[in-house]
Amino acid sequence: MHAAGPVVDPLPCSGCNRLLDPLRAGHVAIFDNRLHYFCNATSCRAAFLSPWGKVAEPSPSPKTAVDRISVRLDEAREARAAASEKSAPIANAHGAVVPEDDLPEPLRLDDDRGLVEPIERIIASHEPPRPDAAEPRDVGGLLLLLGVVAGTLAVLLGLTTGGRLVLLSRVILAGVGASMLVARAFTTPRNPADPHPLPIIAGPIASLGVAVWTIFRGPPALGGEAVTLAGAIATVAAVGAWLLESSRRSVEAERAWIENAMTVPGRRLPNEGGPPEEGVFDIRAGERILVEEGEDVPVDIVISEGEAEVLPWLGALTPVRRRVGDPVVAGAHIWKGRVVGTCTWSGPDRVFSRLVLDPRRRVDALVPVAQAARSLVERWAAIAAVASGALSYAITGSAIDAALTAVAVQAGLATSIIGTLGGVSVARGLMAAQRRGVTYKSADAWDRAAHTSVAIFCARGTLLLGEPEVAEIESLSKNLDAADILSLAAGAARADSSPTAQAILRAAKTRGNKPNAVRNPTVALGLGVVAVTSSGEELCVGSRAHLVEQRVSIASAEWRMGELEALGRSVVLVALGGRLVGVVALQDGIRPGARAAVQHLLDAQVEPVLMSGDSRETCDAIARSLDIEHVRAEVLPQDRAEEVKRVSESGESVAVLGHTPLDDAALAAADVSVALAAAGAATSEHDIDLASDDLRDAAVAIALAKRTRVEARVGFGLAAMPPVLGVVVVALGILPPVFVPIAAFLGGVVGVVHGRALERSKPLG
Repeated sequence: MHAAGPVVDPLPCSGCNRLLDPLRAGHVAIFDNRLHYFCNATSCRAAFLSPWGKVAEPSPSPKTAVDRISVRLDEAREARAAASEKSAPIANAHGAVVPEDDLPEPLRLDDDRGLVEPIERIIASHEPPRPDAAEPRDVGGLLLLLGVVAGTLAVLLGLTTGGRLVLLSRVILAGVGASMLVARAFTTPRNPADPHPLPIIAGPIASLGVAVWTIFRGPPALGGEAVTLAGAIATVAAVGAWLLESSRRSVEAERAWIENAMTVPGRRLPNEGGPPEEGVFDIRAGERILVEEGEDVPVDIVISEGEAEVLPWLGALTPVRRRVGDPVVAGAHIWKGRVVGTCTWSGPDRVFSRLVLDPRRRVDALVPVAQAARSLVERWAAIAAVASGALSYAITGSAIDAALTAVAVQAGLATSIIGTLGGVSVARGLMAAQRRGVTYKSADAWDRAAHTSVAIFCARGTLLLGEPEVAEIESLSKNLDAADILSLAAGAARADSSPTAQAILRAAKTRGNKPNAVRNPTVALGLGVVAVTSSGEELCVGSRAHLVEQRVSIASAEWRMGELEALGRSVVLVALGGRLVGVVALQDGIRPGARAAVQHLLDAQVEPVLMSGDSRETCDAIARSLDIEHVRAEVLPQDRAEEVKRVSESGESVAVLGHTPLDDAALAAADVSVALAAAGAATSEHDIDLASDDLRDAAVAIALAKRTRVEARVGFGLAAMPPVLGVVVVALGILPPVFVPIAAFLGGVVGVVHGRALERSKPLG
């Protein structure tokens, strides 16, 4: 059992005053130098940002499921407008207004001021266009209603005392109910996640045939029972189909919303120059397109010219800066600026379309729980019917009883709810992930993410900002001062391109120290540099492992290095002429959201692991601040793939969270690779790509897949277990055959209610 992490006292939501756990808050922001915790980033945050004293009047409920999906965007837009009006009079008090064409500098994550959000900050929002055409009439729903009425009347008339005319009327009503189901199967387009309709309509048709046979060939007492069974099967099948459609109405509405929002034309740029071609829908990979301010991106692209502030995915609320070389996914909205991009994925291959819109790759049709459910409906129901009928015949010796049992078993197990309910839960979870900018490569990648037991964080640039700064410089030689030590370290750092080397060069430039003119530098990747100083002495700069490898004694600085590393600092040693002469300590900040990401994994029973090239003491200090118990320290970049494989060989399903191309080796060795800010890239082969650079979303991608898998399995079990138990009871002759469809009806109701409760529950993160 993995640790669940610490528990803290609840705090009130700044938007609705509801008590919540600050470690698991849906959204955290800093306003006026104070932390504020919110249930979510939309309604509660918008309520907090609304003008003081304004009482929100209750709004009427949206008429359609599509309208309900856009409520969060509407609330954010209202808050944005109110905040904009509030801020307008102050604009000229702080200097000239920046022209619309000039983009502001991006916020620095290592600058505390960049994390403080003013109370009047605009919340960007954009709602993709929706068609104005009225929704077509649901003919399938009308047929289901007629089927329910006819089947129910066929059952209720059995409670009256009547002769052969009443019995014939009941048969006709049962036939009408079965014919309505057949008509719906042939007139309604088949959902790719649904089982084949033939096994579902086979039960009502077969039960009707057995009822007619029983009336004319069987004992009179069994005729009424057979007709009751036929009516019950038709009723349960129609009600089950209606319950299923109601349970997935919001999912299908959001699917239609996504499809509509991503079906936008683009401007194709000809290779030979000239004006762009307007209104193009058939953009192919490799072609260049132009996207202006206020437009949606029609295909996945990599920016080749320009830069802009972008709402990075469909439904995103906060704009981010995207520059040349950055990927942008289809459905993103250009908030400010203009870009020219090269198409990487188009049509059904777009990352936000693959598992939602492409019938061949839809996740709710291909995950194991959905395949198992369809297999039960399409194959195992018929096998169970034959076996139950044979067992009934062996017990009773009556062919009619055996036929009634077989028909009841097949109809009870081959229901639309059993075959599809698990897939609905999976689709709901996938769309919740996509609302956070998370995309999965395939249904298999989603399933492997749901089995993750260990998540490895690549420290530099993922858990840490990846922008270390020199914190301390100490000289261990009487002949050299701190400036000399920094000059020697900077001279060696000019031969390296690592973040540590760049930090040393920045420190030397800031302090006015000229780097030593070293010669013949030799770089050991992840360790350090060996060179010759301008005076001809041998210079060695790097980690303790590097100096030990160069046969330099570091015993005199062990105690001081331990002190610095206990503070979470990385230590770079400087040796001159084979003797240790100085220590440079660097501090890298923890990425915002890192602690919340770790908590998401702990809540999902996934063990977080910190993997870094820093020393054991430095890694332990960082891990303690994040509540990580498992540390893999002093792992060089070239050795990280083997380290990931060693963890995987211990029997764990390993996910690696990192950036490309910095962590490509570790990502390639993982069972599940999670790449931040990589969605839409042309060469992306990761299992999970994020359109954002938020580490919390990377953790949610794993936690949400695990939770959704459990919910889908529970929903499938709740729907299938009652009829399975009913099959056993009926096959043994304990209860009449009509008990199986009744049990299937109860199981379907419980499964749908369970799904509705989950849909109304608080979303993860």
